[in-house]
Amino acid sequence: MESELVLHNGGCHYKKLLGDSDQFITTYTFGTHTVKHTFCKFCAITSFYTPRLNPDGIAVAFACLDPGTLSHVEIQNFNGKNWENFYNQSGIALQSKIHSTK
Repeated sequence: MESELVLHNGGCHYKKLLGDSDQFITTYTFGTHTVKHTFCKFCAITSFYTPRLNPDGIAVAFACLDPGTLSHVEIQNFNGKNWENFYNQSGIALQSKIHSTK
């Protein structure tokens, strides 16, 4: 059985980011240029970005999603000084892959 993909809509308070045209978003990078900081050209809200430690995934600010497509949100506290260790132990990168049991 393959994972079910869910389409999420939303964006900044202008509702111009997720699933919308490039005319409303811009991307900023620095350093290794792995992280893609994507934000609204009008209000600078970052609704989503490409994480450095998981460049295959997209990190989404759940507060920017329209209601109705999330069935569960889990918030975990961690020591920001050691966030890379927390990330590596969390297994969150596995969530950006579609798994098949075929």
